[in-house]
Amino acid sequence: MKFLKFLLTFIYPKTCMGCNTLLNYNAKVELCDECSKDFEPYVGNRCVTCDRPTDNTGECSICKSEKLYFERGYCVYPYSGAVRNTILNFKFRNMALYYTYLGSKMVDYYFDYIMESYDYITAVPIHKKKLKIRGYNQAELLAEYISEHIDIPYISILKRTVNTKPQNALNKKEREANIKNAFSLIDNIDIKNKSILIVDDIFTTGTTVNECCKVLKKAGAFKVDFFSLSAKKETK
Repeated sequence: MKFLKFLLTFIYPKTCMGCNTLLNYNAKVELCDECSKDFEPYVGNRCVTCDRPTDNTGECSICKSEKLYFERGYCVYPYSGAVRNTILNFKFRNMALYYTYLGSKMVDYYFDYIMESYDYITAVPIHKKKLKIRGYNQAELLAEYISEHIDIPYISILKRTVNTKPQNALNKKEREANIKNAFSLIDNIDIKNKSILIVDDIFTTGTTVNECCKVLKKAGAFKVDFFSLSAKKETK
């Protein structure tokens, strides 16, 4: 059996999710020692509303200045280093299987820091054209994994009606214009008086998540929180 595993590493080499370094064939986690450090719990200040890592105390500048449609946000890691690289591989380089490790980290965070009860878990949707190219919605994979492990039902609630430009290349004002009216409720979905946790992989300015939450609140949800694998850190 050991020889077979050893042989398989030549056919299907095990590489680090964060830096693509070759790993020992019996490595339990697909991360090298250096990249593993970025997946340790973040120690530092967080925004009291959206949970993004910050060098400041209290609310971050975005939560202070924007009209928010979510009550509370939760973010596991700063979007940097090996976490950033792993998410990019997961999202754009056909590494869908990474969802089990990343999802497990979100489940751990839920039990350690959230422990709220919700009627439903859902995901930020991607447009059908992007879904056809990519083959999967990374946020949906994470949301379904979390749902299975915290015993809260997952349902698809939103659809993306506009195939928007990538948000990462836009400034804040352009992001808001780009994402405005890009989401709608799926037909025959009733979420009146329901509490919803919406899942995404990256929280930057919060424009996308906030727009999704706006649609959910307008559809009658009484409480909407978001849960992101990572968030862009706010620095001084």
